[in-house]
Amino acid sequence: MGRKKKYDEVEALEKAMYLFWRTGYEAVKTRDLADVMGINQYSLYASFQSKEALFTTALERYLEVIVCDWLLKPLIDQADGLEAIRQFFQVMVEPGDGTIPAGCLICNTMVGTEQPNANVQAVIDRYQSMITDAFAGALHRSKPEADAHEIASKANLLFCLIIGIGVRKRNGFSGHPVQQVVDQIVEFVSPAVKSTRN
Repeated sequence: MGRKKKYDEVEALEKAMYLFWRTGYEAVKTRDLADVMGINQYSLYASFQSKEALFTTALERYLEVIVCDWLLKPLIDQADGLEAIRQFFQVMVEPGDGTIPAGCLICNTMVGTEQPNANVQAVIDRYQSMITDAFAGALHRSKPEADAHEIASKANLLFCLIIGIGVRKRNGFSGHPVQQVVDQIVEFVSPAVKSTRN
């Protein structure tokens, strides 16, 4: 029988997630992870096998608690599709209060990792699919008769905007009117979509 863990694995994982988010995968040392998680390196390897495997698990946790439980909520819950998109990007561009790192962990990984391994790439692919599907749903709610190909194109373009905003926010978004950014995005999608009735 294995020894019972003397720490909360979920809590430790979230601490690792925030460290990766603030610092980036390459810059984080295993000893730094062990320190912030409140465990020794032996326990880290026993639970997560490797730094790489821990990073993949941290990305999956980010997808669950940051993307699904927080970031996607306005896109899914708001009945008005354009308002859903507005609220989503409002959250994206507004400066944080310092309690969470700037930018997006998965966006940072996409632009900062030359060749993600297959497990990391799978999380990135799920992230892109979840976001673009949510955008497509919001665009469809704003104009149910819209052309499906046009909706898919707009959803993919909106996803690309997320990557740019994530990088810009990590490097400091001040100096450009936040509300103007959101308004321009909504204006971009609102003539949205060619109707199949045209």
